[in-house]
Amino acid sequence: MSVTVAPTVLARTLGDGWRRPGASAHALADALRGLVVDGRLAVRTRVPSERALAPALGVSRGTVSRAYDRLRADGYLVSARGAGSWLTLPDGAGPGDPPPVPGAAGAAAGRARAVDLTVAALPAPEPLLAECAARAAAGLSRYAATLGYAPAGLAVLREAIAARFSERGAPTTADQILVTSGAQHALHLVLSLLAAPGERVLVDAPTYPRTLSAVRAARARAVAVPLGASGWDLDAWDAAIRAIGPRLGLTIPDFHNPTGLTMSAGDRAALAASAARAGMLLVADETLAELRLDGPAMPPPLAAGDPGGAVVTIGSMSKSAWGGLRIGWIRAAPRLIRELSAARADLDLAGPVLEQLVAVELLARWDEVLASRRSLLRPRRDALLAALAEHAPAWTCRRPRGGLSAWVRLPAPVATRLSSAAAREDLLITPGPSFSVDGTFEHHVRLPFTLPPAELTNAVRTLAETAGLVGSATTMEQSPAPAAI
Repeated sequence: MSVTVAPTVLARTLGDGWRRPGASAHALADALRGLVVDGRLAVRTRVPSERALAPALGVSRGTVSRAYDRLRADGYLVSARGAGSWLTLPDGAGPGDPPPVPGAAGAAAGRARAVDLTVAALPAPEPLLAECAARAAAGLSRYAATLGYAPAGLAVLREAIAARFSERGAPTTADQILVTSGAQHALHLVLSLLAAPGERVLVDAPTYPRTLSAVRAARARAVAVPLGASGWDLDAWDAAIRAIGPRLGLTIPDFHNPTGLTMSAGDRAALAASAARAGMLLVADETLAELRLDGPAMPPPLAAGDPGGAVVTIGSMSKSAWGGLRIGWIRAAPRLIRELSAARADLDLAGPVLEQLVAVELLARWDEVLASRRSLLRPRRDALLAALAEHAPAWTCRRPRGGLSAWVRLPAPVATRLSSAAAREDLLITPGPSFSVDGTFEHHVRLPFTLPPAELTNAVRTLAETAGLVGSATTMEQSPAPAAI
């Protein structure tokens, strides 16, 4: 699939930072290459002709022609007579591996001492969890006389989840809720029902690695829609929707993993409307939605402005409560919930009753749960940012207003090399290409702030020292820095 970027859009995306006297063609080529490597222009994007781009940039056609020639020579542009030119990556580049299964990274490498920054998750909120588990166990006898199978989830939990959606601004009834074994289970279930093999599915670029692995597991094809420096590019979404007519799009509107961006209320309404017009279901992953640490109040859920049912919402308790509590959900139109519930039998018959009862008890005290998470996360986030400022001042990142991690931009595209070198120092991180469809985002690493402050400070110090050895902050040529995602 190729989406053509308009000359004016490409000129706006490039900005003026590339303009240098006496080297305009080389600077333009470097800037275009930087946009591809950074994922701000998706691989296979068709670029404007030389004749069309030159006036949009205010340069000669020859300047654009020489820039394109350099990109072709370096392996970043492919041209075919009659088909135009499109962006690519040199041979050998490709998407990174997803992060390891939580808890397995150090064991797989034989490193009991490894500091693991590949997993963004928290320990359980105690004593809240133990108290809720005890109350749930005491109430289990009410269900012992039944068979224990509730394919859509226990009615009491569906009602509690629906009530929470309603409180947040998206009126919801229990028949719009399907309880799953976590958000990943929910996504696999949606894809198994709605994505045919070979079908194209729109995804954010960058996006959560296990979103991409779920698309691959469904034998569908992920099509990247790049995020801009300020958030979601609705023109890019509209262009991708028009180009391929997808049935599904996947996005993370709240404290986006990994960038930390949050979709504005206006963009939520516009994107939901675009999906509805095109007959596309837009799957919103709200796993991090309630982990706001500071900043402005959160807009209502994406589904709040979607009376027609074009938005399907998935979420879980894994990040806000505890990963060991495998409870997630899908919010969708009642008919789709019934279809998903029927299809679930091919994956599992129903969720465990005791865990669902624990979830009911936690939701009854949800404000306490969230308060405990925020009090834990704020000093850890601040410690990470302070350590970056002290030990890696050339690295940049937006201050996270919520979520569990920071998206850090390196001065040079060496994230994969840095990840490998850090692993030799018993420090495990996830490089940017793991969050891409096509091997982009080598300028970025994701750093969770879920470990204690002292551990985060030591980890950043080690990482900065390691970066000096691989040249990411000193010896390597630095790429032009567009506005950071």
